[in-house]
Amino acid sequence: MASRSLFWVFILSVSSLSAMLVGNPAEPNLMKKGIWFEPSRISFRIGYLDDWVYQQRFQHEFKDEDVRHTRTFLKLSTYAAMLTVNFLNTFDLYGHVGSSRLQIDEEIFTKRALSWAVGGKLVLFKRGNFYLGTDAKYFQTDQKPRYFVVEGLPFNIISHYRLKYQEIQAALGMSYKASIFAPYINATYILTRVEPEPAVVLVRFPDMDEIVDIESKSIICKKRWGMALGFSLVDSAKAALSFEWRTFNQNAVNVNGELRF
Repeated sequence: MASRSLFWVFILSVSSLSAMLVGNPAEPNLMKKGIWFEPSRISFRIGYLDDWVYQQRFQHEFKDEDVRHTRTFLKLSTYAAMLTVNFLNTFDLYGHVGSSRLQIDEEIFTKRALSWAVGGKLVLFKRGNFYLGTDAKYFQTDQKPRYFVVEGLPFNIISHYRLKYQEIQAALGMSYKASIFAPYINATYILTRVEPEPAVVLVRFPDMDEIVDIESKSIICKKRWGMALGFSLVDSAKAALSFEWRTFNQNAVNVNGELRF
């Protein structure tokens, strides 16, 4: 009975996870100069981001009528370096490499682990200071829970176990640049899948030698359509600092900065 209760607590708890920065749709065209030289057809940007997702709802990939669905909440912080290659001030090809750490309610905790993303951003239309652009990316992180907490008691994980988090994200948005200020809005689509590897994990009961095997299942995001609001501050067309808030399909905030060479 105890193992069955722990199983449901675990499955329901992992039904909230995270995502990644959407960004300003005008980014490929915002910075026209470089720190050391005038960029030509190809230029580079480096940057850093701090992303914090504080809520997102998930559901079982394969529905089970016996599962009781409840609200769960999570904290996931991501720190990452950004490298972007820009082509003709129109198209960005970028990669993010950093680390993420996950906490779900007060029940599941992970170590900080490698996370990465690759993607592209394209300015579709520009007239004056108005921009229309699109973005697509893939994000992944393998999170390793250290233990589960059920009714205030820790259950140590004694077998190899990880949560493989994969996300495909797309966005279509518009921006308007007024002096150094460039606010933007994006419509977003997120498809996220979290798969336990392996599907069975061994845990040890507190103050006992008893070991229980628990089966866990893969989950997908419940809401896929959302919105991202933000603004960028562009300094002398060589550096930018951006702030973003995401809602509906996920609730998150992001701060990031870039320098162009």
